[in-house]
Amino acid sequence: MKISKKFLATFSAVFVSAGVFASTGDFAFDTTQFTESIDKYNATVSKIDDGLGDFAQQLANAVPQAATQQNVWADAYIGKLFPSAVPHLGGGFNMGVTHIDTSGLASVAEIFEIKNIKDSYYFPVFTADLRIGGVLFPFDVDIAVMKTGTLSTDAFGCDLDVDFFTIGADFRYALMEEGVIMPCISAGIGYFYNQGSFGAGNDDAELAIDYKVHTMYLQAQVSKNLLIFTPFLGLRGIVSKYNNEYSWAVKNEAATVIANSGLADIKTSGYGSYTSNAFDFNAVQPQLYAGVGINFLVMQATLSISADLRNIWDDGLWSGSFSLRAKL
Repeated sequence: MKISKKFLATFSAVFVSAGVFASTGDFAFDTTQFTESIDKYNATVSKIDDGLGDFAQQLANAVPQAATQQNVWADAYIGKLFPSAVPHLGGGFNMGVTHIDTSGLASVAEIFEIKNIKDSYYFPVFTADLRIGGVLFPFDVDIAVMKTGTLSTDAFGCDLDVDFFTIGADFRYALMEEGVIMPCISAGIGYFYNQGSFGAGNDDAELAIDYKVHTMYLQAQVSKNLLIFTPFLGLRGIVSKYNNEYSWAVKNEAATVIANSGLADIKTSGYGSYTSNAFDFNAVQPQLYAGVGINFLVMQATLSISADLRNIWDDGLWSGSFSLRAKL
């Protein structure tokens, strides 16, 4: 961290000067307390970097999970737009939550006495989407998008301010169209881009995490209409590239919490990142999802849940969503 090194260089120069002056024999100067202060400062900064770096890494996994769960349709394939007696299209709104491990962020918040940051968090996501059936060939296309202002997330378990932008699309091809007995099976490919930020602070310090995540995925889905219900099951393989950056700043040098953390009398700050400059095809996130659509006339409500099979056991990475759409 550039700022930390600048501070340490300046601080060290003072200690070296003091040691040289003491070596003249005019008087003895004990530098033990200063060495202990440097060690305490370095340990605190290391803990801050580890905690925020861990959360930036968690976002690299959780944001793709949250995004791909936003344009889930119960029907594995909605039918051709043309030729068709009834046009096959629809659209509506989606909302969901993704469970994220925020223990790294919570450990940093504790240093600065930023309240109500817990070890896990339910990240809310909202989108609007539109799906259109294909022409002649059995495929359909969906686009989903949403932009928010700054939102408070007290109701979701953490006192964080968040904002986000998401846009994505997918293309699905019907491997088998639904029959009287047989289900519908489709395979598809999709892409999402997400960017946003998390912020927390008090009178003495502030934390910020900005993320930019590109996600590509392949998926397969099966569904079957049974009276008013459409149960479905699917599997995705997700790869991402990301640039998730974090920063922190001490605003009040007189704060006792800062003094207790080894940052006394210093207005200091730091930053770092967790970055992938390319899609890592050796780190595929397998995602299993399932749910049910409930149909009433031209309306369909969809409930679904998904789990990241690689990160569900250690980090508890899963999502749930609800969609309400009109479709023909």
